[in-house]
Amino acid sequence: MHTHYFELRAIPQIEITEVQVINQVMQKLHQVLVNFQGNIGISFPCYNVRRTLGGIIRIFGTEAELQEFKSALQQQAAIADYVLILPITAIPTEVKGYLRLIRVNPKGQSALRRAEKRLTAQGKWSSDVQQKMIEKWGSINLTYPHLHIDSQSTGQRFIMWLKQESVAEPVKGTFNSYGLSKIATVPYF
Repeated sequence: MHTHYFELRAIPQIEITEVQVINQVMQKLHQVLVNFQGNIGISFPCYNVRRTLGGIIRIFGTEAELQEFKSALQQQAAIADYVLILPITAIPTEVKGYLRLIRVNPKGQSALRRAEKRLTAQGKWSSDVQQKMIEKWGSINLTYPHLHIDSQSTGQRFIMWLKQESVAEPVKGTFNSYGLSKIATVPYF
C-alpha cells in the first residue's frame, strides 16, 4: 500500500503551454515507470473533465520506492527544465477518498476495419452490422482530459484519454507503465 508521495509541478514556460509541459513530462515519466511498473501510481490533483489534467502530477508509492524512482527521474534530460520536483512526503492520515485513473480507448476506423475482417471471416458481416457499429462508435465523443504521447516502439503519436473515478475505499492492485490502473486506487486529498 502507498505510504508516501511527491509532486511534479509544471514550471510556466513562455514558448510552450502547461498542457505541452505535462505531455513532455509524462513521456519522460513513462520511460522511468517502465522499470517500476506495478508499484507506483499517479494522479492529477487538478484533473477537470472537459478541460485539462492540470499542471501537477502526484506520484505515489512507498518511501523507498519513491526515493529510487525520484533519483532515476532526476537523471532524465530536461525534467528539471519543465517541473519542480517537490520533496517526498507521507500521505495525510485524513483523505477525501480514493481515485482510480483509467485509460479510455475509443473505437475508431481501424477498429471498424478489424471488426469487418473478423466478422467477414465468420460469415456474420452485413451492411446492417456495419451501420450499427458506425452508429455506436461514431457517437462516442470523448470529453476526458488527455495526453499526446509518442510511442517509443512504433514512433507514432497517439492520444491517451484519461478518466478519473472516485471510490470510497482503497483498492490494492498493480499500475501500468504510465502509473494508471483499472483496479488499483491512490489517495485523494
